[in-house]
Amino acid sequence: MEKEQSKIGVAILITAIVVGGAVYYFTNSKTVSETTDTKQENSSYNQSSKEYAVMSRELWSAFSCSTWASHFGDEKEAERLFLFGYEQGEKFLGAARAGEITDEDFQLEVPIGVSWSLAGPNNDFVLGVLYTNAQEDALEEVFYTNYDKTKLNSDDLQKSIAENKYRDGNCQLIGQ
Repeated sequence: MEKEQSKIGVAILITAIVVGGAVYYFTNSKTVSETTDTKQENSSYNQSSKEYAVMSRELWSAFSCSTWASHFGDEKEAERLFLFGYEQGEKFLGAARAGEITDEDFQLEVPIGVSWSLAGPNNDFVLGVLYTNAQEDALEEVFYTNYDKTKLNSDDLQKSIAENKYRDGNCQLIGQ
């Protein structure tokens, strides 16, 4: 009983830190200079809060799919997916900084891997961190058998797993 209460307490604490950090980041993001503002921040916002929050899912999925495509050798598809994810990321970050995403939509739609990685001096930095984190997450199952880091998969098996992950993730449909 005490262990369950302790686990619940830890989960609540982690959630509070993540959400609090994201709220702090977006409400205090005056570090981006006018010369590095994105085009999105200079335009009007005409989509809903939920649509902007969903863009964070699109960027994470596109970055993951780009990683898998690159791993099995489809560089053109990897580039297409990376650029789509980057574009969605710029829109998401711009909308979040402009206060266009409600706390409720942020909590419901933004993947934890995105919300944990939002601190940085500008959008390029944040998107680089997000890409790196999505890439690490996407490749962990490709590189290792059952996530066991002592059992590295062969190159052929890695390529096969990456192709399967790409196909199962419907990656060819992202950004079309």
